[in-house]
Amino acid sequence: MQTANITISHNAADGSTTIAAAGVGTPAVSGGATITIGDTQAQVGDVVAIPVTVTDVSDLDVTGVRVSIAYDPALLTPKNDGAGTPTTAATAGEVVPPEWAVEQNVPAPGTLSVSLAGALDKPAAGAGTLLTLRFDVSPTAALGAPSPVTFAELEMDEGDVAVTGVDGAFHVFAPMYGDVTGNGDVTPYDASWVLGHVVDSLQDPPVELAFPIEETAPVWAHYPLTQENAHEVANADGDVILDGQPNAGGPDITALDASLILQRDVEIIPVFPVETPPAAPVSAPVASGYGLRGVSASARPGGGVVVLLDMSGMASLRAGELALDYDPALLRPTAASLRHDADAGRPLLAQREGDGRLVVAFAAARPIGASEALLEVTFEVTPRVSRPTASTIRASHLRLNRSRIETDFAFPFRVEPFANRLMANYPNPFNPETWIPFELAADADVTVRVYGLAGDLVRTLELGRHATGEYRGRHQAAHWDGKNERGEQVASGVYLYELSAGSYRALRRMVVLK
Repeated sequence: MQTANITISHNAADGSTTIAAAGVGTPAVSGGATITIGDTQAQVGDVVAIPVTVTDVSDLDVTGVRVSIAYDPALLTPKNDGAGTPTTAATAGEVVPPEWAVEQNVPAPGTLSVSLAGALDKPAAGAGTLLTLRFDVSPTAALGAPSPVTFAELEMDEGDVAVTGVDGAFHVFAPMYGDVTGNGDVTPYDASWVLGHVVDSLQDPPVELAFPIEETAPVWAHYPLTQENAHEVANADGDVILDGQPNAGGPDITALDASLILQRDVEIIPVFPVETPPAAPVSAPVASGYGLRGVSASARPGGGVVVLLDMSGMASLRAGELALDYDPALLRPTAASLRHDADAGRPLLAQREGDGRLVVAFAAARPIGASEALLEVTFEVTPRVSRPTASTIRASHLRLNRSRIETDFAFPFRVEPFANRLMANYPNPFNPETWIPFELAADADVTVRVYGLAGDLVRTLELGRHATGEYRGRHQAAHWDGKNERGEQVASGVYLYELSAGSYRALRRMVVLK
């Protein structure tokens, strides 16, 4: 068996490592690939996932890869199964087929050896993640200069494939809680972002609003944050949630976090609860301090339906969230407002409309006020409803302060479409004037004619073009001043009035009584 000499060359300028094979009987090196250790960051005591990526190897028939990684053992500890066997290296399935074997070992502190091998008919293919390395970050790690993570050895198919390695670096960062914009300060703008995240995440399906620190490195970190780290920064009270159960899992970002940011900004609180574990409850749940009800202002197309969340029974209300589900073909949200105690200041309010779901969230630095805490959400009924329709508005989510409240609130209502209709005049009998209400099922030119009992035309009222809808009030209905075409007051007696609207005709009686 012929042997080859392995040469490793480091380039200080660009951080690359070149692995070359040479010697008697060494096969000719074909093609080439570049493997890169990603630059990463994590918090003290956290777990960091370091990606190892490779350029396209589809045409290189690679079935064996040997990697040796050097790292600072005082800073990073490879993950293991609890019995000392390393489990830090895992393939992502992007390049290495799932059938490949992965073996790993820590021969000495600061060195991780990984071997990957596959069947000759199942070579690596494509470009992307070759490995993901998972390390525990020391709980005593200090902020400072980057720690290098480098290749000590790198080989593909025993040197048949030339490989260039690009070293990486690991940084320890300290999060600045509440600063989701990453400018190094906690401001009301951060509260706006958090509240926006809340209303988006409660949509169905949830909409993921990326915080600025996920796209641009904050001033207190080296790189943009992962979504997980960014959510930790936004989670000012430290609450966690998993499968709908509070206090068991990942960060639970709520309107109360926006309230805490506002409180911190005006120095009502000196630090966030998450910064002083264990965090004491900011406000105790008060499940009996609220009420939900619905009001239908009009059961006709174009009318309004209002949902009211009355929170006046809560003495320390600072934040809340409400999600309402409705039929978007029948209703359109028009307004959401929060009545409040003027002395306490106007709360921050955000709303987001999805496909059949409206989410409203609010936050304030101080208690909103026990007597004025009323959230009013208004919907408009679609103007074009052609047949009687029943529907329901339901509350799918309700949270007040920190308390998630289970609710079965449902407000049923019925919409009756407009019809062509001539209604009774008022007053009747009358002297000297009266109003004639009517209703239209479609846009039309409207005319009202007044006749005597003998059929003689007394007065014509040309009302012009009117849209679909009801015309009942004195500023909407047809008005007759009791005079004929010559401007003379008509005599007492019974008269007929006729409505003409398109092809629709209707006739009713009225009485002039002097």
